Amino acid sequence: MKFLFVGDLHLRGTNPRNRIDDYKEAVKAKLREVFALAVQHQVKAILCPGDIWDRPEVSIGVLVEFMQVFRECPVDFYTCAGNHDIHGYNLDTYDRTSLRLLAELVPKFHVIHEDSVWFNDGIFANCNVAVSFSPYSGKMDREGYGYDYPHDVGESLLRIHIAHGMLLDHTPPFDRFTLIQDVQTTADLILTGHDHHGFGIYRRADGKVFCNPGSLTRISASTGEMERPIQVALIDVHDKTDFTIDLLPLKSAKPGSEVLDRSKIEADQKRQYAMEEFAALIQTGTGEKVLLNINDIVESIAATEKLAPEVVQKTLAKIHEQQANLV
Repeated sequence: MKFLFVGDLHLRGTNPRNRIDDYKEAVKAKLREVFALAVQHQVKAILCPGDIWDRPEVSIGVLVEFMQVFRECPVDFYTCAGNHDIHGYNLDTYDRTSLRLLAELVPKFHVIHEDSVWFNDGIFANCNVAVSFSPYSGKMDREGYGYDYPHDVGESLLRIHIAHGMLLDHTPPFDRFTLIQDVQTTADLILTGHDHHGFGIYRRADGKVFCNPGSLTRISASTGEMERPIQVALIDVHDKTDFTIDLLPLKSAKPGSEVLDRSKIEADQKRQYAMEEFAALIQTGTGEKVLLNINDIVESIAATEKLAPEVVQKTLAKIHEQQANLV
């Protein structure tokens, strides 16, 4: 049994500020190449870790355009809700999202929007694979949450777990993530998204295999995005102890230098450096540096005023939603 695994899609109707080509048409071309690969390799299904959309609700016109593309998919497409697919990172908002509507309009498009759902029916019935999903939620990457297989399916099935979480092979400069070497799981193969750069295929000493091929699209013009390949993973399962996973580059993906413009990001960097230099010259009455990061400002105010965590979360979610509208 074969599967294709694709990273975050981030479908949208407008160009990200750093793209110089037609982003929407480029994404359509990549999706159609993925569908062609599914036919070529005779896969059973396409799997995806979420962030189908770049925001929870898109215009009807954009929804219809991509609905028509997904109706061309030759096999079942399984995904879960990513943080960009839902409002305020809250899974309870799924029913009023474009992701839910897409699932209603495309019969072969299946969305998991509840924690740790396990498929044992449909195309997964009577086969040697058991597949589960962990959509994004406030619990993801908190004390390693999100990567364990949620059910006891016995020892005869290959357990594949798909999570929309920040699983990394290195320590980043932020605090909400999980390191591959720290993951405690009964799954045999863990597939993730969320981190757009990806880490490819990581085989741990204990036999656990991890894969994040990276996002199918480029939105930012960071150096890493300029250079990384656009690829998908082909999984071929023979039995629990015999499976292969390989990365397939997409021919329709143009080099980063042809579709991304770094002039805006370089201007933003210069502006940020200037702000940091200015902040270093200014001290508060207590001798502390002035806060310039909006998250730091909100959290500082919350700590001072002793605001409830849910108030802080809603405030940050609203700010991030407005920031997303500027991208």
